[in-house]
Amino acid sequence: MKQLYQYLARRLTRRTTWRNNPNINDIWYLTKDINILRLNCKNMGYQIARELQPRLLTISYPDEPRKHAVVSKPCTQADVESTWFAYWCRQLNATPMYHRKLWEYAFLLQVMYDRDLLRAGARGIGFGCGQEPIASYLASKGNQVLVSDLAPDRVAGKGWQETRQHATAKDSAFYADIVDRDMFDLNVSHQFIDMNRIPDLDPVYDFCWSICSMEHLGSIEKGLAFVEASLSVLKPGGVAIHTTEFNYLSEEETIDNWSTVLFRKKDILRLAERLAGAGHLLVGPEFHVGDQLLDRYIDVPPFALGEGGLESGQWGSSNQSAHLKLAVDGFASTCYGLVVVKGHQGGGR
Repeated sequence: MKQLYQYLARRLTRRTTWRNNPNINDIWYLTKDINILRLNCKNMGYQIARELQPRLLTISYPDEPRKHAVVSKPCTQADVESTWFAYWCRQLNATPMYHRKLWEYAFLLQVMYDRDLLRAGARGIGFGCGQEPIASYLASKGNQVLVSDLAPDRVAGKGWQETRQHATAKDSAFYADIVDRDMFDLNVSHQFIDMNRIPDLDPVYDFCWSICSMEHLGSIEKGLAFVEASLSVLKPGGVAIHTTEFNYLSEEETIDNWSTVLFRKKDILRLAERLAGAGHLLVGPEFHVGDQLLDRYIDVPPFALGEGGLESGQWGSSNQSAHLKLAVDGFASTCYGLVVVKGHQGGGR
């Protein structure tokens, strides 16, 4: 019976019949143009972004960073066209482009600057760091950081190593065009940490961060629990900065209990309530996802550029230049940045 079903499925979804006539069954009629429509959509979106790209390259930015009081919020086109985004892209030796991964890096660094955390001696810990350039940049500013990720035997088959989303060793976080080796070795250490089971570490850190990791912990509840648990490593008044996937078009239906989950507005508000109940503060939050052209463009798979590391020349040469919003398992998603201040009463796990 199984073989019969497989045979029928193949027949129903082929473009032609066994006689090479056009397939006119209902299933094929409804789906025959999907790949072409997807290609048209992607080509048009990317072309729009390429035509807008010169705008990003002409945005003037100060020689020194400035405070902008960034709060918990989603990624928007206005952010990408801001002076603070341009500044942090240049600091990372990245060409500004309409890509949400760059927004995550800029968001993190701007929040850190707003909170006076980009300074020599400030201590931080990164969760699920992969091969992102953040640790190298922080080390160049004198921050003392611990980068962490799952142990290698825990990521087999997940595809994270292949897409540069896993830090197998300290060297995974080293970017020679951002920091010199001696400064990096002086200020960066590495440890394997399961984000679902953060070990008992002394609360000596001024900040912690994660970039698009908490949606991979198995469920929405586990992601929210991680944010709360991450505060345990911070000093009172310390700041946790996390980015994740945000389902911005559906108030109810979403992806949960899966390899990638999508947080809704109500999940973030629920997190705010839980944090407030423990004496902590979720700064903001705001939920406006933007109203400009690329805020309304939703990229669809396959994506031309992976969600992994930031290599020299990787971003500016990519065809994937319109990637602020995207489709994840049929839902419209974008990045959302969380800014949490630990209460001065402590507040354990």
